[in-house]
Amino acid sequence: MKIIITESKLKDIRASYLNSVVSGNVAYIDNYIVVYYNETDDDDSIAMEYDSDDGRLFLDKNFTLFFKNYFPNEDDVIPFIKDWFENEFGVKIKFIQS
Repeated sequence: MKIIITESKLKDIRASYLNSVVSGNVAYIDNYIVVYYNETDDDDSIAMEYDSDDGRLFLDKNFTLFFKNYFPNEDDVIPFIKDWFENEFGVKIKFIQS
């Protein structure tokens, strides 16, 4: 069985997934916004980290790979996450590192 999802609905699903990752897992530390995989603040559990000094968004490679696997036909994963992060946290991202 095939299911057809409109582009706008897919965008909503991807945003909902990112919102679920962020829910309760964000820390504001000095000039950083840190998003953890879970509620621990271990450096190994960082999914995303924004540095307001230089506008860098760090994306954990495993997080990015999981997101690409979850939405396999999407080529715009990094730009989508960038746009979502800017809207969610009201920041401007200058470059992305992973």
